Amino acid sequence: MMKPSICIEMLYPGNTPEEKIEKIVKKGFYFLEFWGWKDKDLKALISTANKCGASFVNLSGQRKGDLINASTHPVIEKEIKESVSVAKKLGAHILMILSNELDEEGHVLHICESIPDETKRSNIVLGLRRLLNYIPNDFIITLEPLNTVLDHKGYYLNSMEDAVSIIEDVGDPRLRILCDFYHLAMMGEDPLSIVDQYFNFIGHIHIADYPGRHEPKTGNGQWKDVLLALQEKRYKGYVGFEFSPASDSDASLDSVHQLWEEVFGSVL
Repeated sequence: MMKPSICIEMLYPGNTPEEKIEKIVKKGFYFLEFWGWKDKDLKALISTANKCGASFVNLSGQRKGDLINASTHPVIEKEIKESVSVAKKLGAHILMILSNELDEEGHVLHICESIPDETKRSNIVLGLRRLLNYIPNDFIITLEPLNTVLDHKGYYLNSMEDAVSIIEDVGDPRLRILCDFYHLAMMGEDPLSIVDQYFNFIGHIHIADYPGRHEPKTGNGQWKDVLLALQEKRYKGYVGFEFSPASDSDASLDSVHQLWEEVFGSVL
C-alpha cells in the first residue's frame, strides 16, 4: 500500500529541521523527505528521526551541475556519490535529479542557450547513464520535470512525455520519474491522465495543489480521485506532500491527514 511522506522544507518556517520533524510526527506522519543535505546536521536529523520513530525516504541527489551540459557531468557524479553515501546513513532509497541547477530560490542558473535542444537531451541521457554507475541496485533515482510558466523559467525538462522518452532511452529500472503533479498541472497536464498513461514510469510522487503550491483543498486538484487512481494501479511507493502552507503549518498537515483518511481510512 502506498504511504504518505512529508517534505519538511516549506513547513514551519523559522524552525530547525529537527523541530520540524518533531512537529510533523506529532501530526501523525512518520515518513519524511527534504531537498539538499549539505545545509543540515545529519547526526541531529538521524537522532531526531530515531527518537520520533520516523524514517527518511527521499532527498536531492544533486544540487550542483546541469545534466543538459556534459561539461558539468563530473560535478554531478561527485554530488551523486556523496548523496548515495548520505542516503544510506539516513535509510533513504530515493534520490531526486534535475535537468538544470537551481539556486536557493528555485531560479534556473544555467539555461545554456548556446547548446541546441537536441544536444541537451543527448547530454541528459549520457549523464544519467554515467550516474547510474554509482547507484545501488536497491535505490532509484527520479528525474523531475518542473514547470516553466511560473516557478522555474528556462528549465529544460517540463513535460511528462519528454521525461518518459528520456527514461526509455536510458533503459535502466533504477531510473524513474518524479511525478510532481503541481508542476505538471501548471504545464497544463491532467493528473488523472498522467496516472493512466504513464504510471509504469513513476518512481515517486509529489503533491501540492495548483495554482498556489499549497496543501490539498486550496486549489483545483482532484486529489481523492488521483489517490484512488493510484490505488487502482496498485502503486506501492510514497506520495510526497511538498507544499508551502497557505497559512498555518499545523492546519495544512490536518488537510493532508483528512485527505488520506477520506481515501484510505487512516494515515498508516
